Amino acid sequence: MLDSPIQKIRIFALVIFVLVGISLSAQEVEEKTKIDFQGNYRVRGFNLGRDIYTSRQTPVTPYNRSEFLQQYNQDTLTKYQNELAAREKGSPSTLTPQKEDTTYYDTRMTLNMNFSTSKYFEALVGVQIGDIIFGGRGVNQSSNVGPGQGGEATFSSAVNMQTNFLYLNFKLPEKSFVARVGLQLFTSAQGRVVFVPGTGVNLTKDIRDWNTTIEGGWFVAKQNNLTDLDKNTFADKNYQGSNVYFYKIKTSFFNNAKHELYSFYLDDNLRDVQDVNGVYGLVSRTSDANQLFWHGLFNEFNFSDFTWTIHGIYNHGTVKSLNPYRDANGNEIQQKYDKYNIKGGFFDTQLSYRYNESVSVTSMISGSTGRPGYEKDGTRSNLHGNGYRTLFPGYSLSNIANDFTGGYALFSGRDMSGLYEYGIFTDIVLSGPLVLTLGYYRLYGTKSPLIDNNRFYNEENFYHTSAYFGQEYNLNLRWSAFRDMQILLRSGYFIAGNGLKAYLDTTQGTILRELFVTAEHRF
Repeated sequence: MLDSPIQKIRIFALVIFVLVGISLSAQEVEEKTKIDFQGNYRVRGFNLGRDIYTSRQTPVTPYNRSEFLQQYNQDTLTKYQNELAAREKGSPSTLTPQKEDTTYYDTRMTLNMNFSTSKYFEALVGVQIGDIIFGGRGVNQSSNVGPGQGGEATFSSAVNMQTNFLYLNFKLPEKSFVARVGLQLFTSAQGRVVFVPGTGVNLTKDIRDWNTTIEGGWFVAKQNNLTDLDKNTFADKNYQGSNVYFYKIKTSFFNNAKHELYSFYLDDNLRDVQDVNGVYGLVSRTSDANQLFWHGLFNEFNFSDFTWTIHGIYNHGTVKSLNPYRDANGNEIQQKYDKYNIKGGFFDTQLSYRYNESVSVTSMISGSTGRPGYEKDGTRSNLHGNGYRTLFPGYSLSNIANDFTGGYALFSGRDMSGLYEYGIFTDIVLSGPLVLTLGYYRLYGTKSPLIDNNRFYNEENFYHTSAYFGQEYNLNLRWSAFRDMQILLRSGYFIAGNGLKAYLDTTQGTILRELFVTAEHRF
């Protein structure tokens, strides 16, 4: 028996899809299968350096300061004694500098194969090999499974292929309708809410008379329907998982304007526990059940030499999050879940000016409401005070502060709750296919992170919190050497502020820098 109307609608839609497909396939004249190959090969070289953490290494929960200091001093003494013993024996040092200067290379290939059997059906499979690091991932850090494994000089190879896409397109050209089922890429405007591959259904209908496209569907982010935790050979629960439902309406009533109205709904009842560990033990333990909405409106306006985009998102709903009872020393006594009402927002705007055919300048600001980090009770700050919760975003604002393309990344789109970044960059065409990009950015917390549970960066050690997270300089150089080949040099230099140190709970370091060169061939 079906548990909810949503489950009935999903199954009914799939049944209709299959029946209509069978009917049309019986009517369609058999054609030869057409196969189309597309893909790219990429190789990169990195030089990275930093003297500050890129993620928090201390626990975010309440603690007994005197006990912590006693244990910390004992650990420091043990490290000193181990180092002294190693030096007396002539052995290598047991300590390494708290900074890094790293150079490495990696390579990757993607391949998409599209099979078209008729005007109604086509299937696509997309696979990726790599990124494989030259020489492997290092001593005791390699595995035999995963897209980034392998690379060592040996005939034995790792299983390093992953499936990016695996879907079927059902098309009704006469009705301007497409249904896509399987593993595919789900997106929202600019990737601010969703930019992630997932398994599900996407329905698209073009209304050409109104210059409008309507999309809708759902995808399964994670499911737990087949789990048998008690080992009695029966699945424990049905309809337990994380599902995302959405619609998008894209319009362009005027030639110089584009609009997109959309909503995403997350129905998540998994409550799976996620632990994050660091140098000083367990950093955080989270477990949530979410019923959340994201409603967005994206607009793009083009006025001869100017282009202006403005994008707003409203996030609301409820979250039941793990917040256990703790004793005076912060130790967990009993688990409990508290309910939080979420009301947050995200804002993004960008203004571009084309000075001439060779020079353009763009200013931008992007951020969300709330506070970054954690509260005094150890819960995430985005559960409180107009905090904004992220879904599955994927976007890049600058090369280091907010990025997901490679090298260092202090934050990704998923971590931008309670943060905002603004900046300016210019694109300069130096000569034909050679383009130089220069950028400057500043990163802030919408509110200053709390430091009540910090072990090092706290008021007892005479440090104070701040909303200023840092500033960044970027320099990129893109050379389109051939029609199907481009070379990109990308670099960034980030100087940390006190807000980042408060967020990471660290008193050391200031700098992150990166430089990498990419050569990419498309076919």
